[in-house]
Amino acid sequence: MTSRRNFMIASAIGLASATGLAKAQSRPGTVTSKMPSVALESNPQTRIDRPQGTGEFALALGGGAAKAYAHIPYLQSLDSLGIRPKQMSGTSMGSIIGGLYAGGMSGTEIREYAIDLLTHRRSLIKRLLVDTGDTWGSLLNLMRPAVIEPEVLFKALMPEELPETFDKLGIPFAIVATDFYQQSEHVMRDGPLLSAIAASSALPVLLTPVSRDGRVLIDGGFVNPTPFDILDADRYFTIGIDVTGSTIEDDGAIPGSLETWAGSFSITEHSIVVEKLKNAAPDLLVTPDVGRYKPLDFFNIEAILASVDKEQDAFKRQIETLVEHNN
Repeated sequence: MTSRRNFMIASAIGLASATGLAKAQSRPGTVTSKMPSVALESNPQTRIDRPQGTGEFALALGGGAAKAYAHIPYLQSLDSLGIRPKQMSGTSMGSIIGGLYAGGMSGTEIREYAIDLLTHRRSLIKRLLVDTGDTWGSLLNLMRPAVIEPEVLFKALMPEELPETFDKLGIPFAIVATDFYQQSEHVMRDGPLLSAIAASSALPVLLTPVSRDGRVLIDGGFVNPTPFDILDADRYFTIGIDVTGSTIEDDGAIPGSLETWAGSFSITEHSIVVEKLKNAAPDLLVTPDVGRYKPLDFFNIEAILASVDKEQDAFKRQIETLVEHNN
């Protein structure tokens, strides 16, 4: 009953882009999900023709439902170093957090906003229904292929400061969704921002597909969960933050239906990332130590953030090394 209640509350929040129940895998030049680590030489080819002396970087934030809260402390670390990416990309939950950051919010402001949103549930319901003037009928549509209208949902949940269009962002930002009928990746870099975030986060069964750019779009995690490969590696060194790995132990228990649903998508996401890394990798791949958390652990936000806070000193050193290496 508790897990079903949390699922319904999380559905109302709409920050679902499940990840991380697949067993973590490793390969030379990348990292495992068991501890924060990076591969500074993981993809030296991207630096051969890149202009030297700038130290500028581009940042990809991967999808991961609740585990993607892990992105926030890394953004705070970048702020503390006084550096910001020149370009960003994001998928699903990564598009949500990335949109806020590219739109001008600091890592600390995003953290405070998310904690306040998720630790005051009465305020959450008020924000969804009372403040917007909407009803459950506008949020839920039982006649559609999924039950929650993502654009209505995200309009209610996003801060008022979120820019309306991509061209109003302070950092160029690319958002990944999946073209349902073409069965391919669709990258959005201009036009309305909210519909792009909704499309990238439209997890089937939970959120309805989004019609945009003459396409029917669903969650971008089906094609590119951690989209470091759409960054301009010829101009910038690239950083990818991937939260698709898992360290959850196999205790022999049969998972419930909700856990199976979320876990199946997680396995797909992690498998895509593992295969993609066999062919290309960012200059810096970061895998936060959040594998013990489940995709629907939305209300464990403070624990997830605290576990990643411990990794920030090492991350800052790694960033400083990479910046020096590229100057």
